[in-house]
Amino acid sequence: MQKHCNLFVEAIRSLLRNRGRSGVVLFCLLGVLLPFVTAMAVAQGVRYQSSFSINSGADLYIAREQYGRNGPVSLQLIKKIENLSGVTRVVPRIVGRTYLGEDLVVVVGVDEMKTLPGLNTMAPGPGQAFVGKSLAEKADLAKGNEFHFGLFPALPFTVVQLLSPALSLWSSSMIVINFHDAEQLFKRPGYASELLVYCRPGTADSIAERLSSIGKPWEMVPPLRIQTKKLVKQYVGRGFDIQSGLFAMLYVTAFGLAIPALLILSGFGRGIRRREIGILKATGWQTLDVLEVTCMENLFLALTGSSLAILLAVIWLKLCNGIGIAPLFISGSGWIPDFPIPARFMPMPALLSFLFGLSLTMVGTIIPTWRAAVTPPLTTMN
Repeated sequence: MQKHCNLFVEAIRSLLRNRGRSGVVLFCLLGVLLPFVTAMAVAQGVRYQSSFSINSGADLYIAREQYGRNGPVSLQLIKKIENLSGVTRVVPRIVGRTYLGEDLVVVVGVDEMKTLPGLNTMAPGPGQAFVGKSLAEKADLAKGNEFHFGLFPALPFTVVQLLSPALSLWSSSMIVINFHDAEQLFKRPGYASELLVYCRPGTADSIAERLSSIGKPWEMVPPLRIQTKKLVKQYVGRGFDIQSGLFAMLYVTAFGLAIPALLILSGFGRGIRRREIGILKATGWQTLDVLEVTCMENLFLALTGSSLAILLAVIWLKLCNGIGIAPLFISGSGWIPDFPIPARFMPMPALLSFLFGLSLTMVGTIIPTWRAAVTPPLTTMN
């Protein structure tokens, strides 16, 4: 055990003697590992918020089929759906887009705030509006101010609450109004963009099958478009698969930085390194001892590089709010986001970054070190 401890101390001394080489290697490792750790943290944060929204949402989302997309559904269906066995309640919701000044904003009309995950407050009353904080700052709105939408200028609204951007990704740029006001705003009285159906545990699939019989083609009514919680999760997963392509592009660029690292590890300071190995061999060191010191150096470099990558990723995402990386994972966000970027640092990406850094340094040093160690000392010292 004392021997291995001495070899570890010698590995640290070797890194300190070659500060230039060690610093350049760490810099290249950071260029490879930092984008990986940062991207994985943002992806995990967005996935967590999406999963939270889905799990706390309705069991079924009902709309009308309209050219392959969700179309408005009549409120007259609510009674028919409520009479189905297993249905606990049906809540209508309107989600649409309109203009506030020159900005296109998302407007949500609800009678129950529970339909919006993370918002546990009373729904806005007639003429009242909850405005996302980022949107309010952009539109120069404050609590108590009155405004109107370009689609219906005769319908004024008063800001009664600002939605904190910390609630979710969507709350920062969203306006929540009363459901009846949303009917007037979008000029579709008696219709909702979707009906949220809450069911007893284990009954959602059977209820979805019964609802699929409503609006058959021969009735000259568009069929219902039914989306279960499971189907919504699949949509979200597909969206993350698309985003993974962007991450692949990002990481291919980062991997390009690994090539200089390999060249540096195998070439930079090779003559000095060979002479050091020759001196060690001449003083009685065994080949395995030399290889063990090299492995310890690589272990220390990989551990330091991955730790620094995680630390810089935390600073990048928590203090700098993901400047420059947010648009790659969150559509609609700018290069300088105006809402908190969700990020979760999980153990697996940290472990993968360490293993990747270790394998990268090992590939660049083990073979040249072994060749120098098995060469006669007089040859390597000259």
